[in-house]
Amino acid sequence: MECQTKWVGKLGFEAHVRHHKFLIDGKPEDGGMDQAATPKEIMLTAICTCSGMDVVSILQKMRLNLQSCDVLAQTDTTDTHPKIFKEVKLQYKIVGPDVKPEQALKAVRLSMTKYCGVSAMVVKASPIHYEVFVNDVKVGEAYADFAQESVTT
Repeated sequence: MECQTKWVGKLGFEAHVRHHKFLIDGKPEDGGMDQAATPKEIMLTAICTCSGMDVVSILQKMRLNLQSCDVLAQTDTTDTHPKIFKEVKLQYKIVGPDVKPEQALKAVRLSMTKYCGVSAMVVKASPIHYEVFVNDVKVGEAYADFAQESVTT
């Protein structure tokens, strides 16, 4: 895996990954031009999408009629440098007529204890708490824990 970045002015960078190109920028209050997401926003997005891919893949392997899987994230950063995530809060919103709570919880638990490489890296510095909703009903919550393979919800 490799990435090349090129400074494009102020705090803006153009990133090249394989055949993909995207911008990364800072917020105006930090000296950026707000033309793209910040590095930390991209990190938060990476947690959601990496884990979301795990969950969708696991639920599809269960042959469930999955209609949607949204992963929402929220965090604040510490006040002192290096400014890192205090705690990442995730909400998995899974919708499907035949998705049972235990199936959704199993899929998310596997992602948050075994498969999600981005979360496994981030959790070493910042706790990740997650809640799971199935068809708009909260069915469980826990913390990501890659030191063990099962977490009680």
